[in-house]
Amino acid sequence: MLNVVQATSLLYFKSQKVKDIPVSSGENTILSLADEIKEQGLTSVFIASSKTVNNKGMLEEFCWKLEEYGVSYVIFTDIVADPTVENVEEGVKVLNENECDCIVAVGGGSVMDCAKIISLRATNPMKSVEKMAFYLTKCQQGLPMYMVPTTSGTGSEITYFSVITDTKKQKKLAIISDSCLPERIILDFQLLRHVPRNATIYAGLDALTHSVEAFISDFHSAFLEDVKTAPTICRIIFENLPKVAENPDDKAARMKMAAAAYEAGINFRRTSVGYVHAIAHRLGETYHIPHGLACAVVMPEVLTLSYRGNGKKRLDQLAKESGLAKDGLDFVEKIREFTHSLGIESGFEQIKTEDYPMIIKRARAEAALQGCPVMFSKKEVEAILNQLRL
Repeated sequence: MLNVVQATSLLYFKSQKVKDIPVSSGENTILSLADEIKEQGLTSVFIASSKTVNNKGMLEEFCWKLEEYGVSYVIFTDIVADPTVENVEEGVKVLNENECDCIVAVGGGSVMDCAKIISLRATNPMKSVEKMAFYLTKCQQGLPMYMVPTTSGTGSEITYFSVITDTKKQKKLAIISDSCLPERIILDFQLLRHVPRNATIYAGLDALTHSVEAFISDFHSAFLEDVKTAPTICRIIFENLPKVAENPDDKAARMKMAAAAYEAGINFRRTSVGYVHAIAHRLGETYHIPHGLACAVVMPEVLTLSYRGNGKKRLDQLAKESGLAKDGLDFVEKIREFTHSLGIESGFEQIKTEDYPMIIKRARAEAALQGCPVMFSKKEVEAILNQLRL
């Protein structure tokens, strides 16, 4: 039985028209963006990226091509791992100073999340990031945007969700909007192959979490077209994440992971996520634990406690349809074994009992907006935190 907030969320997502976003996949496909930008009559590009991508010269050919077409650009790299309100506001300032009329985001989830909110702030100058984060706030359409993910995990390129950190309140703000979806998504092997091992693993496990939480969501039946691929995506990640972790130049495995991460984004774009993300977000904002790592460690504990009612039904179904396990509990153990094989520990030394009240309160508040198959009590969230402490 959905609570009032969950029912409101479900109705909101059902009311959203799914935008058909073209995807270009291959090698050096980012160069085709310069052609499209020129054809669309755009004249000044705001390129949001990470310092790593820019320092490695991975954008040079794309920028040269823009110059050939007489299109100006500015590269903005002041985006931290958990993008902040300050990152967004500085980005808007740079965008406006250079009179940019479109955005190209080249990077991982942090870069893409930040770029999406810069896009919205540019066209909604009277709405602060905090106001945008108020439950299902309506925003005017953002600037034309193109997404070039350099990691395979967050799904930010295809989802309505962005997470921005309010450093003053030490809190993550979730902005939900269909007004910042891109015009095109580029999956480019030459950019993906440079991702370090740990970042590759954490991103891949984030994608796995997306598919799992989407499939067991109580919004499942309302968005069957979104979640139907989740069992296949789980299997693809189990098969290919170890390959790219050990061999970053395995093109076939890299591109399968990129496609899986994108598809996992579709899995949860309307079904939402759940308690794994709600708790992982708290670990990120409180202890700065990388998001994918937090998800990987939290997931088995949350799924074990969710193995009842609709949670049991969906986990059993996911286990069988993915071909990875005989039932839901076996599936949870397979996930635990899988993450351990990738070098993931079973908990965190940073977690402190004095932080429990804040973590529990915020996690339960976030989960109340999601399609969680089981709503946990304060004691149950506390029990999970106890399991996570090393």
